[in-house]
Amino acid sequence: MARKRTYNRRNQPQNKILSVLILVAVIGFYLWQNNQASHSNQGATSTKPFSSAVAADNQALLNLKWDGTLDGDVVHINSDKATFTNVEMGETFPSQGSKLRPVDGLSLSPLDNLGRSQQGNFIASRSAMDKVTKRPDRIGYDVRPSGWFIDDRFDGTKWVGGYHNNPNVKLGNSKQALWNKSHIVGYQFFGMPTMVTENMTTGTRVENAYPGQLVAEDDIRNAIKKHPNIMIRGQVTPLYIGTERLPRGVHYMAKSIQDNGKILNLNYWIFNVQPGITIDYQTGKATIQKSAK
Repeated sequence: MARKRTYNRRNQPQNKILSVLILVAVIGFYLWQNNQASHSNQGATSTKPFSSAVAADNQALLNLKWDGTLDGDVVHINSDKATFTNVEMGETFPSQGSKLRPVDGLSLSPLDNLGRSQQGNFIASRSAMDKVTKRPDRIGYDVRPSGWFIDDRFDGTKWVGGYHNNPNVKLGNSKQALWNKSHIVGYQFFGMPTMVTENMTTGTRVENAYPGQLVAEDDIRNAIKKHPNIMIRGQVTPLYIGTERLPRGVHYMAKSIQDNGKILNLNYWIFNVQPGITIDYQTGKATIQKSAK
């Protein structure tokens, strides 16, 4: 019995120490997980998980109603403040020599399973823009975004079949083609690597040019022209409803990096619309009112 009591007395302190160490490890792991979660959500616009917050924000944009005017094509979101996280502002997108990562600073997304173009991310800079060559007069026939042809189909790689219908419509004092192959990331920032289907949507002339995406692109270009040493983080996201082929619009954000947005900070929702035109976003068909002819 004495030996038994002696054995227990010797191991009791060790058991207590072991229990304390286990407890400390568990608490430490718990605190580490919380810190990681907090860091990953830093800068997000919602207390929800990041994916849920993005989905909610996207749906809010899709719920916006166009006022039917030309100027109403661009809506200023979040007081024109981009909502990039710290992690997103630190991304650089080094080249991988591929179609989706062709040059430093440009990152395109693959087509989704319905053949629709997705988000483009980029870092605009003076050095990248200085390398851009003259733009071709036409975008290649094989660069074919969803909705560009009517009654076509996506074969898992590209769009095939169907027919293209692109009527001229009244815009200001002139007539212009209704549909444009609209760059997600503008040609002026990286040149020829942007001329791929993954970087195009079927956009109206208003959505693509003025007062559409060209407004945001000019804002970026002018900021870099005035401040050639800055770089600007950009993100352009086409948003679709259900299985529609044409995006209802694009969400365009940009923010100057070195000064955390003091020189440039923009957050635009740009409707894919055209005054006087009724668009079937599922098929790409357009009905032109008499005033627009």
